[in-house]
Amino acid sequence: MSEKEQSKSSKKSETTKDLIKTFENLIPLVDSISDSMRGAVFLGLLLTVWFFVWLFFLNSYSLLTASILSGITLIPVLILSRFWWALEELKDLPDIVSEMVDDAKEDVQETVQNLRNNKTKKIGLFGTIKSLFSIRSILSEADDMLGSYISISALINPFWLILGVFSLLAMIMFILIAIILAILLIF
Repeated sequence: MSEKEQSKSSKKSETTKDLIKTFENLIPLVDSISDSMRGAVFLGLLLTVWFFVWLFFLNSYSLLTASILSGITLIPVLILSRFWWALEELKDLPDIVSEMVDDAKEDVQETVQNLRNNKTKKIGLFGTIKSLFSIRSILSEADDMLGSYISISALINPFWLILGVFSLLAMIMFILIAIILAILLIF
């Protein structure tokens, strides 16, 4: 390799390492936000159950009415759980990226080495089977990465962000309603 190629290779390697290091530095922040979101989801589930109990058992509403109204209060909880799931997936992204980079480096090095040694792959049954397993492993890594990107899309999509803000506002409203209902129950 020439010096230019080595320089480009080392710059790409440093850039990849910096990117992975940046992801790893953001993990504690993402983890704390994820924990808060999990707490909000758990609180929302408790509030939904409390609302159902208050409607059905304490105020004698019909089962259908209590279920429908409790189901409506469950919608913001489900939206927040989607954000929680996306944040949990985001925590695995540095590992997935580093694995993909390492596998790509190994494949490129093996291919370059085979080209230098004039080793061409012969087409045969075993070579084809080996290639299929190689493709399968690459596809499984791509599936892991794509799954992370699909989960992360909830964090960057403006529509989902607006739904998340409204869900948080609805959770605050549910907390106030639950407090008012508890006060009314006591008195």
